[in-house]
Amino acid sequence: RLAGATAREALKLAAAERLSGELRTENGQVIGADGSAIAYAELAEAAAKIAPPRDVALRPTSEWKYLGRNMPRVDMVAKSTGTAQYGADVHLEGMRFATVRINPRLGAGMKSFDASTAEKMAGVERVVDLGNGIAVVASNTWLAFQAADAVDIDWEEAPYPATTDGLFAAIEASLDEAPNSTLRDDRDTSVTLEGATEITAEYRVPYLAHATMEPMNATALFTDDALEIWCGNQAPLVLADKAADAAGLSADQVTVHTLFMGGGFGRRAEADVAILAAKVAKAMPDVPVKVMWSREEDMRHDFYRPAAIARMKGAVKDSEAVLFDARIAAPSVTKQSMTRIMGFAPPGADPAHVEGAANQPYDIANYRVAGHLADVDVPVGFWRSVGNSFNGFFHESFIDELAHAAGADPLQFRFDHIAPLSPPTAKLLAAVRDMSGWTGKTPDGIGRGVAVTWSFGTPVAQVIEVADSEDGIRITKAWIACDVGTALDPRNIRAQMEGGMIYGLSAAVHGE
Repeated sequence: RLAGATAREALKLAAAERLSGELRTENGQVIGADGSAIAYAELAEAAAKIAPPRDVALRPTSEWKYLGRNMPRVDMVAKSTGTAQYGADVHLEGMRFATVRINPRLGAGMKSFDASTAEKMAGVERVVDLGNGIAVVASNTWLAFQAADAVDIDWEEAPYPATTDGLFAAIEASLDEAPNSTLRDDRDTSVTLEGATEITAEYRVPYLAHATMEPMNATALFTDDALEIWCGNQAPLVLADKAADAAGLSADQVTVHTLFMGGGFGRRAEADVAILAAKVAKAMPDVPVKVMWSREEDMRHDFYRPAAIARMKGAVKDSEAVLFDARIAAPSVTKQSMTRIMGFAPPGADPAHVEGAANQPYDIANYRVAGHLADVDVPVGFWRSVGNSFNGFFHESFIDELAHAAGADPLQFRFDHIAPLSPPTAKLLAAVRDMSGWTGKTPDGIGRGVAVTWSFGTPVAQVIEVADSEDGIRITKAWIACDVGTALDPRNIRAQMEGGMIYGLSAAVHGE
């Protein structure tokens, strides 16, 4: 709101040279005292040259025209009628179709390849050496897939353990090293509390792919002095910069057409798709090439949500949690992602590694959360909610263990420990309790669970109900309460909460 108000005042200053009297703004225009109006677009260039005014007044809520209301999405009709254009929909005259096959041992290269069988297939135009793999350019995508599978490739070995057990052993080993961070360290978690019941637990979560509905793809056209790229993405400037390097151009010679994404979740913030498309296009100058990844390639070459381990120790006494000690180990998403984007990683403590654990509003006397960074080279990246995705699970699962040891209702136990530090979050728990009709008791064959997590400055509480059916355990009902402060678009918030819940449950139930 402050940025918008500052822009509004800058536009009024730009209009002051052409309009008289007291100026006001309405419907995308600056309006003078005599009713003369100038559109924002006409004033934008002049306003951009004005030093932003300070101490601007925010528009009173009583004058809001759009904020606080459910607003129709401008993309709703296109997405409902199939006319929205995604990367997979791009079709340019004279276009060729390609796919890539990159070393499945991520981060390793390619010793050699034999493309003779693929090159004999009718419709295959070229096999491109990408260094760590190959691309096949053909007359259609399915043929490119088949030809890529026909290439005999000798891969280099991966720079990390070859098995899941080996990867977890490397992550576990970081728990024996000094922590990267201890962003919450209240009193003394090493103390033995007389009369307290102590419990321990260890949790492990796997690497997870983003699994977007639309596989990775990009269309590229290279000429001697320019590169155009069409793709859904979350970081067009980063894509332009990285694709320019791949094509031997400067960033201002690259045009990125940002299209709708068939799912992003952080995956389409990465530049690898555009880099590979640029390399393929450079090998096929003046010919537009759509580079479509197979679903298998998409899953094999993600920047995954990292595998993680949490070792927890806690204690309860007189129905109260008196100790909470969490040690969380995983590769660093921030370190890897920032190195790929900027060429270096920020030094010091990594707060994203322990977000969802170190910043939770529980009033427990002895409370520590330590983050241990594992040096494992499996590519990891921003996966929807990032560190909160596993830390929220670790933290709230152990809170349940403490509540069970205390013989307490899990929702009331949370309420009692949160209310002293964060009354608004306690109110949120009360809201989800009332929404769900929580009593702490359920019929036979029905189970309920509750969790609350601060994530990106917003507390969210949720109750899930499951049923033991003939088809196994089924998730039957869910209730969500969140406190975002001022709800600028309530329906959009509801969509975000529902989508996040479905994504999280899918990962918890099916992700492996």
